[in-house]
Amino acid sequence: MKAFLEWLKPGIKVKRYVILQIASVVLLGYTTYKCFGEQGHGKERIIAYIALITISLFTTVYSFILAQRSILKITLKNMAYKEKNGDIRKLLFTESMLKKGPKVVIIGGGKGLSNILSGLKEFTSNITSIVATFDDGGSTGRIMQQIDTLPPGDIRRSIIALSEVEPCMEKLLSYRFKDGKIDNHSLGNLMIVAMTEVMGGFAPAVQKIAEIFRVKGKILPVSLDKAKLCASLENGELVVGEDNIRPRALESKSRIKQIFLKDTEADPAPGVLEALKEADVIVIGPGSLYSSVICNLLVNDVSKTIIQSKAKKVMISNIMNEPGETTGYTLAKHVNEVERYLGKQALDYVIANNGEITEDMILDFNQGASTPVTIDLENIKNRTISVIEEDLVITAPNSILHDNLRVAEIIIEIAKTKGIGSLNLLKRKNSKKKKKIVSRISPETKEKIINAELERRKRTEEEKNS
Repeated sequence: MKAFLEWLKPGIKVKRYVILQIASVVLLGYTTYKCFGEQGHGKERIIAYIALITISLFTTVYSFILAQRSILKITLKNMAYKEKNGDIRKLLFTESMLKKGPKVVIIGGGKGLSNILSGLKEFTSNITSIVATFDDGGSTGRIMQQIDTLPPGDIRRSIIALSEVEPCMEKLLSYRFKDGKIDNHSLGNLMIVAMTEVMGGFAPAVQKIAEIFRVKGKILPVSLDKAKLCASLENGELVVGEDNIRPRALESKSRIKQIFLKDTEADPAPGVLEALKEADVIVIGPGSLYSSVICNLLVNDVSKTIIQSKAKKVMISNIMNEPGETTGYTLAKHVNEVERYLGKQALDYVIANNGEITEDMILDFNQGASTPVTIDLENIKNRTISVIEEDLVITAPNSILHDNLRVAEIIIEIAKTKGIGSLNLLKRKNSKKKKKIVSRISPETKEKIINAELERRKRTEEEKNS
């Protein structure tokens, strides 16, 4: 019975054709009986019956074809790439639900961005990844020295994260030539560079490769201008080039005072501002605070458009500090720095980790020079912000990462709140229709979102009264 009821869920584009088919069969039977089962019809009535029989017969066949096409279009695609033994009902329903998911725009770069993207694609296909284009180190830097192009590294990571191709193709994109072969470049970087020359531009190259690898959502470079990221340190020193900032700050033991672009301004790439305007949620981070996250806010009109957007603005705080770039930074320092470049009280939510990180974890995963980001709500300048604290720690080789599925659940839950998030969240608890969607997020997380929203409202009222 439960399996049958799943077919009655809206959005799979099968029921409408089945209903049309049933109606056509009923009409066909009725008109056939009237035409041939009864006597004494005039010429005009016989012609009308024959016309109805023809139409109903055509509609019966056509609706059957459409129903089968709706099923096969989704199931074959998913079974070929993802779930070869998958349940057809689930494949149909999942595809439909993902298309109806909220519009999420996430801004950043590096491994932090790609990790969250791989979690978000399980909840919505309406994702736009706006990727930093100021990286000039490693394989990316060497390619940029040899060929006049934009950095492909973070774009490659986003493609891998949002791709629906076989795992071996993901490994292929990430494969890095060793022992000096082809200058130790990754194959994905070389493919993007080659496609740039084939397509005649970086943006169309990214779009074409995204199509080839069946990317779920959009990937946009934040800018197509070749601007140089620079930083001034607290000791007065000026550092030029993204790849030089962190090592120099670490060596001089001086914090970053400010970052800026050298020589030229950077205009947003086509589609960036439009995506920000149309978003339901705009997510900033995680990633290297200055060189992967804040640098995007230096691009013309990006910060302004984010502030003016009706979307909820969410920041995902890093779990660990990065030596040289954010040595000793607390949660408040991260938030205050983002809002220094974005705008005062621009953020609505911050997702922060409160899970335990032991010394053994730090040592085991080669994070010895890093320290966990501590939560100090009292030092956040934006007193109306909602801070959602959650145990988000998962470990991987050489990394301490966000639990990307849990973070994605929180983002989607925030996106679904309308107006005052806590009240709408409470209403949904009593809705049987939406119970399954809500149940995907843990009860503890839902409670924290509610408490965070209530606390935010309380602080807002206190600000107004003072």
